[in-house]
Amino acid sequence: MSSLATTSNASITCLRRGLETACRLAAIIGGLIVAALSLMTVISIAGRWISSLPLISDLSALSWVGPITGDYELVEIGTAIAVFLFLPYCHLRGGHVTVDLLVMRAPLGVQRFLAVLTEALFLVVSCLMTWRLYHGLLDKHRYMETSMLLGIPLWWGYIAGIVGFTLLSLVCLYRLLSTFSNDTAPATQGDAS
Repeated sequence: MSSLATTSNASITCLRRGLETACRLAAIIGGLIVAALSLMTVISIAGRWISSLPLISDLSALSWVGPITGDYELVEIGTAIAVFLFLPYCHLRGGHVTVDLLVMRAPLGVQRFLAVLTEALFLVVSCLMTWRLYHGLLDKHRYMETSMLLGIPLWWGYIAGIVGFTLLSLVCLYRLLSTFSNDTAPATQGDAS
């Protein structure tokens, strides 16, 4: 094996490790956000139920018990952020749903061509989404748009979107480069970590 191929494979392996760490961290943060949103939703629903009880609603000392103000806004923004942070790890691990009915019986060359084509298209789409999220962030920041009840600046959510899609673009680039190497599948769900 030539030293150029060895260097290329070593670079791809190093890139894979860095992406794996960054994607795991993003997915863990997304998971923590979902867990916090779930807990907040349960507390809000319990507060809404408790405040509707006749005995509790009459006590002025417990007037603070009730639903969390802006819970829908927090769930909306938090869920979007979590999805943005989950996408890179999902794609790195090959977790997206694919329909292989026709492709799995095709010759290896056709399979490889389709893998390169899909990774290239996904890279273009993720770069396009990153670019549009950046312009959305500038727009929301320029007009200082906020959520209705809590007044959360909407551009904050766009930051997480840009981070998630930038990381996804890097993952797409890695997977595209790795399809040109000797591996036929750059990363699948069954890979050992």
